[in-house]
Amino acid sequence: MSIKTISLLFAVIFLAGCQANVKKSDSSQTMADAKPSAPTLASSQSTTPPRTPVTQAEALPKKTMTAYESLTDKLVKQGQQALAEKRLLTPVEDNANLYFQAVLGRDPGNYSATVGIAEIVDTYTQWAWNTAQQGNYKMATRYLASARSANPEDATITQMEQRIARLKAQRAAAVARQKAAQPSAESSQKENGHAVETAVTTASAKAGQYFLPKTLFSLSDDEIVEKMQPIIDKVKKDKNDIAIYWPNDKEARLIYQIINSRVVDFRVRAMIYHRSDYMVELQQN
Repeated sequence: MSIKTISLLFAVIFLAGCQANVKKSDSSQTMADAKPSAPTLASSQSTTPPRTPVTQAEALPKKTMTAYESLTDKLVKQGQQALAEKRLLTPVEDNANLYFQAVLGRDPGNYSATVGIAEIVDTYTQWAWNTAQQGNYKMATRYLASARSANPEDATITQMEQRIARLKAQRAAAVARQKAAQPSAESSQKENGHAVETAVTTASAKAGQYFLPKTLFSLSDDEIVEKMQPIIDKVKKDKNDIAIYWPNDKEARLIYQIINSRVVDFRVRAMIYHRSDYMVELQQN
């Protein structure tokens, strides 16, 4: 083979290699320059309709009260109604304290019942203070006893007892100073007048009080009614509330029922005190 032929062969091989490189480069450039087509507006938007937001109230099922919860709620409302009408401890079968205590028996710590009992205590302690300011310490003590029957552990009761005791002591001290400042003769007249006034007050305190025999319920039904008839007649006439001082709770309730059943014009309201006075006292309305 001649040198010329060999040279021509090398030239052909060289040109073929360059052509391959050029084509490969063009292909790479074409692929690099190619850009992905932008998504059209139609494809970018979903054809699925948007979801309506679900509120928390719709997501959670509505809670239905059980029969137990429904009865508890009913008792709370009855207690609140009785409280609004000042049926705090009486009548014995329909009063605010009765309903609220029943609620706490079913649901200890119930907020509404706890607040209701606190309002009963507040009402009685305020009544106690008002009557103490009028000088009626005996009635103030009764109101505090009523407050204690609703919640004996309420600190408001002890605070009011102390406040009334201070008021009573201050008044007594003022009276003592006044007496000490008077001449002896005038002081004597004052003491005599005070003694007369005290006697009159004691007599008026007995008005409206009806003492009954301790053995009342050992009598026949007719005899029991006969003993209580003066009380029934007076309550019918003046429409008084009553206070029953009796050591036996069951017998005290019977006394109330006898009086209330024979007074048809209105419903008699009563307060029961567990004391051995065996007495029914008419309250001044």
